[in-house]
Parts: sequence; C-alpha cells; structure tokens
Amino acid sequence: MKNIKTAGILCFLLLGTATAFSQSRKAESTKGVEKTESDKVVHVEGVGHKLNYTLNGGFVEVEGGDNTLTVKGSAKKITVSGTGNQVYIDKVDKVSMEGGGNMIYYRTSGTKSGKPDVSITGVGNKVVKQ
Repeated sequence: MKNIKTAGILCFLLLGTATAFSQSRKAESTKGVEKTESDKVVHVEGVGHKLNYTLNGGFVEVEGGDNTLTVKGSAKKITVSGTGNQVYIDKVDKVSMEGGGNMIYYRTSGTKSGKPDVSITGVGNKVVKQ
C-alpha cells in the first residue's frame, strides 16, 4: 500500500512539473514555428514554411530549408542556418548565416553605414538591399 501511495505522489509531481515547463516555454508552436510570449523572438525550424510576422526590435531565427519569411518592422539580429531559406525584412542591424543558398532581403539598417553587420559561413548565402 505504501508503494502505491509513493508511486501516485511521484506521478503527480512529474505531471505537474512537465505541465508547468511546457506552459512557460513558448506561447505558440505550430509545425516547428515558435514565437515567444514577449513577441521579441521569432523562431522557425523545419522545411517549406511560408510565414508573415510583425516584429519591432526583436530577433529572427531560422533553421531548416526552403523557408520563406516576410517580417514587417525591424530586427536587431537575424540568424539563418540551413539551405534555401529566404527572409524579407524592413530593417535589420545584424545578420549571421550558415549553410548554403540562403538570402536575406532588407530595406534599411540602423547601423552608421546603413548596411547590417554581416557574418556569413557557407556557399551562396547573400544579404541584399532592396
């Protein structure tokens, strides 16, 4: 009888902890697409997503392949890893890319030069002003 009570209490504690963790981590998660509660981070992972977001001063993270994101507003930093991803954004300050064939199209940047600070690793990655 004592073992059954102990097992029941452990199950209750584990379920409660798992539920609390899952609720606090992300507000939205659909097919590899997540946006934090504060609306400051857009995180996309997977293949073939075509998404639109509004962001004001946050971060964009893309992992995977053949994703297309259109972001109205600005991002402090865009990080892309994978192949064939495209990001269209109004304003970005910093860009980091790994992989191949990724493209970031921007209109303006908040840096003194008017161009984002760029770090590129891989082949065929480009940052292009529209």
